[in-house]
Amino acid sequence: MKLNLLAAAVLTAFAFGSANAALPDSWTVGAAAGYSYGYDHSFNNATINGIKAKDVINYDQEGYGVKLFGEYNLYDWFGLGLGYNYIGDQNLHYEGLDENNNEVSGGSSLHFNIVEMYGKFAYTFDNKGSDVFFKIGPTYSWGSWDGESEHRFGGVAGVGVQYAFTPEFAVRFGYDYFVNTAKFELDSKERLDESMLYLGFQYTFGGAKAAPAPVAKKVKTTQTHTLDAGVLFPFDSSKLSAEGQSAVSTVVQSANQLEEPEFEVYGYTDRIGSDAYNNKLSQKRADAVTAELQNNGVIAKVSEGKGKANPVTGDKCDTVKGRKALIDCLAPDRRVEVVVSGLTSEVK
Repeated sequence: MKLNLLAAAVLTAFAFGSANAALPDSWTVGAAAGYSYGYDHSFNNATINGIKAKDVINYDQEGYGVKLFGEYNLYDWFGLGLGYNYIGDQNLHYEGLDENNNEVSGGSSLHFNIVEMYGKFAYTFDNKGSDVFFKIGPTYSWGSWDGESEHRFGGVAGVGVQYAFTPEFAVRFGYDYFVNTAKFELDSKERLDESMLYLGFQYTFGGAKAAPAPVAKKVKTTQTHTLDAGVLFPFDSSKLSAEGQSAVSTVVQSANQLEEPEFEVYGYTDRIGSDAYNNKLSQKRADAVTAELQNNGVIAKVSEGKGKANPVTGDKCDTVKGRKALIDCLAPDRRVEVVVSGLTSEVK
C-alpha cells in the first residue's frame, strides 16, 4: 500500500511539476521543528531475554524533531536538497519475567540523527513562488539508546506546501517519513522507522532575476479622417447623405481605441466660386458632420469651415478645360476632415 502511494506521489509530482518555489540556479536554506512519531515493525515476533516483546515492551513513540535543510534549485520545477534531522524524547522500556521466572527490565530514551539527500519536485500556485512539493532520496542515520549506538542507511519520502510572503521568504509545512532508522536486533525482520510533521521558515537567494514587467506609457496620438464631400453631400449641398452618416459613424468607432478622445471638424471646398460662398458652404458642411457626431454621442470641440484653404490638388487641375472636367479634377479638395486626438498605451 505504501509503495503504491509513493508511486502515485512521484507520478503526480512529474505530471504537475512545472515550477519550483525558487528561481533556477538559486539556493534555499531553512529550519523547522515539529512532532515526531516512531513506527516499530515485527516487534510482535521478537523476543527479549526469551520473552515475547509484545508482552513486555512499552514503546513511547511520540517525541519532537528539528530540521535544517539547504536546497539548490536546478530548474524551475526540480531541485536537490541536503538536510539534517534530530529526533528525541522517544522511549523504549521492557519489564517481565524470563524463562527462568527471573524479573528482567530495561530500556532507554531514543535519539536519532538523520542526514538526508533528496530530489524535490514542485508545482507553484502563485506569482511569489508558493508551491506544493514531493521529495524522495537516501538517508544515513545514527541513533543512541541504553549507552549503545547504531548507524544505518535508509530512505526518506516527504510531501509539503510552501507559502511565500515574498519571492525570498516563505513558510514551509511538511511531513517526512524516514525508513530504516534503527534495528534493535530483536528479530531478523524487526526495524524502526521515524516520521516528522514540521513547520519552518526558509530563505531563497541567487538565481536569475525575472525581467521587470513592461511599463505602459501614455502617448498622445492624432488620427486624421478625410471624408470625401462627394460621399457626404450632394454637389453644392450641405445636407448629409445616408452614406455620409455611415462614414461619420465609422470615424467614431475607430476612435474607441483612444483614451480621452477629442474631435475637431474642418470643412473645405474647391476653388470654384467666391470666397464668401465657399466659406459659408464649408462651414455648413463642417456643422453637418459635427451634428452627426453629436448623434453618435460625441461633442466636437472645433467645427470650422475653411473654404478654399489648403487644397490637396495643388496645380494639377490648372490646365483642365471645361467646367465639368474641372469639377471632377478638383473633387479631392471638397472634403471634411475629422481630426481625433487621444492617448494610447505604449509599452516601454
